[in-house]
This record gives sequence, structure tokens and C-alpha cells, in this order.
Amino acid sequence: MFSGSPSNWLWAKKSESLLRIPSIKSKFAIGALAGVALLVVASTASFAATAWTYTGATGPSHWKSVDPTNYATCVDGTAQSPINIVKPVKADLTNLKFSYVKSEAGIFNNGHTVEAEPLGTEKSSVTIDGTVYNFAQFHFHAPSEHEINGMHYPVEIHFVNKSDAGKLAVVGVFIKAGAANAEWKAFTDKLTTATEDPEATKVELEWSKLLPTSKTTLRYDGSLTTPGCTEGVKWNVMTHPITMSQAQINQFLEAYSGNNRPVQPLHGRVVKLDSTSAK
Repeated sequence: MFSGSPSNWLWAKKSESLLRIPSIKSKFAIGALAGVALLVVASTASFAATAWTYTGATGPSHWKSVDPTNYATCVDGTAQSPINIVKPVKADLTNLKFSYVKSEAGIFNNGHTVEAEPLGTEKSSVTIDGTVYNFAQFHFHAPSEHEINGMHYPVEIHFVNKSDAGKLAVVGVFIKAGAANAEWKAFTDKLTTATEDPEATKVELEWSKLLPTSKTTLRYDGSLTTPGCTEGVKWNVMTHPITMSQAQINQFLEAYSGNNRPVQPLHGRVVKLDSTSAK
């Protein structure tokens, strides 16, 4: 299934299964075509301009030293993400109202993950506590960045939304192994061949159908999980994961694995669990 010796595996025990997660890697399964190979070289050179990584001297614990001016919050911040969610407080929260519509999507590799962003004139949004946040893009982390009682899911998707005032709200969706997910196939089939150009790989996506049926969420105030770790982000972590086949999950891991920031201290923050069922 994956390359590497047994000593390179990370193991995470979950109630449903035992998750085997390969150590950090990134692959461009592009093939042997010379023209495509040259494109990968050019992309890699561009990615090199972003110096932060997930390992070693430029990994998460050193992000501040990579760029002390712009990345200081990654170390000095007190409302950082992701977090380990252990004892959320039940609350009657206002349900998220999604207005995600079908549109063309550009899929691209940014050097740290693979993203999908809406193209064209169709606009998608989510309303949270009366504020409209326009959908900007989704990307993934493998394994999940947020933990539930100290345990990871194989993959976590982040749907990033931005208000007209520039405020960010991110919806986190976990993925677990199960039945194949036809709605996600157009994206997962492009994971290992996407380049850094969103115009080069286009598919049609029904954004609303990429979400869990149940919209019950865990909510807290946090940050972006990548440099500069900007705080003031409204996090909405879905309690119900979506299922994908193991083959689909492997496509995520073939593109990137180990691109998850470790969990951060709560510093007194409260995580709220919606006490009402949301659809």
C-alpha cells in the first residue's frame, strides 16, 4: 500500500479501526513525460521560495525563526490551531447555513498541500451567526490536524471562507475509511497530478455535496494552521466524518502525508459542541 519500512509508520488507534499513516512525504506521481517532468522542476523551484516545512529546522517548532517578522504568532500566539478536542461544552449554537453551489474548480499543488478553488462567477458562502463568509478554497492535511480525544483521522479537509470584512471562518471535515465517495472522485483522481497552476487542472464540483449530511459542529476561536498562523479564525469542526474508500484515502497520502501541524495549547479557550441537530 505504502512505501517505507515498518519503523517509519505512525500508528493511531481509533474506535473504528487502526489507522496506519506513513511518515512525511510528498510525491508528484506525474509519469515519465519529459515536458511534465520539467514542469515539476519549475514548480519545485517556485515552492522553494516558501521556506517553512513540517520537519526539521524549518518545521512547526521553528516557524518563528524562519521569518521572525511574519511568523512570530506561530510561537507567541495564545489562540493557535489545531487543538486536541477532549471535553467540549454543550451549547445551543446557531446552525451554519451553507449556500455552496456547483461550479468549475481549479485544482493545484501549493507545495504544502493540494487545493481546490472555485472558478467563474458562481459564488458560494456560509452564514455563521449572521455573518456571510464567502467560500475561497479547500485543502487537506494528512493525518488530521485536529485530534478527538488524542486520536487522528486519516485526513482532514479545511473549507476556508472569508467575510467582506476580511474575517476568516474555516470548516473542518474529517475523512474515515468506508464506502467510496463518488462526489469526491473528481478531486481525488487529480491529487497526484495537480501542478501549481489552478488553470491547468479544472473539474466540476458540487461543493455542497462534499460536506457531511449532518452539520453539527464543534466551535472555537483559533488560527490558521500554517504560517503566519493568523489568529481570529472562527473554527467549525464537523462532528460527523465523511467516508471514502481506502483507495481514495491512499490518493491523498500519495500526494502528501505528514503535512499536519501538531496540536497547540488551549490557553483557557472553550470548545463548544452544538447541542441541537443541524442539517
